[in-house]
Amino acid sequence: MKTARIFYSKLKKELPKYLYQDYLSKLPLELQEKNQRFIRWQDRHANLFGKLLLLEALNKNGYDTFSLSDLKYTSYKRPYFEQGFDFNISHAGEYVICAFSKDVNLGVDIEKISNINFDHFSKIMTPNQWSSIHASTNPTTTFFDYWTMKESIIKADGRGLSIPLLQIQEKHREVCYENKQWYIQHIEINEAYSTCLATNVSDVQISKCYVDFYENKFNII
Repeated sequence: MKTARIFYSKLKKELPKYLYQDYLSKLPLELQEKNQRFIRWQDRHANLFGKLLLLEALNKNGYDTFSLSDLKYTSYKRPYFEQGFDFNISHAGEYVICAFSKDVNLGVDIEKISNINFDHFSKIMTPNQWSSIHASTNPTTTFFDYWTMKESIIKADGRGLSIPLLQIQEKHREVCYENKQWYIQHIEINEAYSTCLATNVSDVQISKCYVDFYENKFNII
C-alpha cells in the first residue's frame, strides 16, 4: 500500500527571539528574507513552521542530505524537488501541516471552521454541493469539508486557483478533472478544523506526526 505522512505543528505563542532566529537561520537567505516581510508574528511563524516541517519530513524519510536551497518552482509557483517525492504545505488558524510522500502526488489543505456568509461563496459550489451543505446537520462544517476538498485537489494538480473551484466535484471520495483521477481523505487534526488530503492513487495509508517547535527539540542542521 502507498503511504503519506502528515507532519503538523501548532502556533501556541510567539517564539522567544533567540529560538526564532535559530530556526530562521536553517532557511536559505532568500526564504529568510521572504519570511521577514510578514508583519504579524503569526504569519511569520506559520511560514517558518511550514519550512521546518518540510525539513523534518525530509529527515524522517531518508532525504536528510537535501536542502531547501534545492527547491524548484513550476510556472504556477508550486515548489518541488526534482528527486521524485512530493510534498505540500498548508496552514490556517493555529495549525501548520506538511504532507509528504515518496509514493504519490498529493495536495493538502486545512481550514479553520468558522461562521461565514454562504452568499459570499455562491459561485464556488455546484447546485448539488449547495444542496448537501444546506441539508447537513452542520452546514458550516460541511461547507468547509467541500472547501478543503477543492483546495487539496487544485494544489495536488499544481495549478492552484487557475482552476475554477466550481469545476471540482467529488463522487464517492473521487474527483476526475481533465482526465486525471484524484482520491480524497479527510484527516482529523482538530475538531475545529477541516483537513483534506488529495492523492493520485487510492487506498493511501496515512500517518500523522506532531512536531512541537516550542520544546527546542528540533535539531535539523
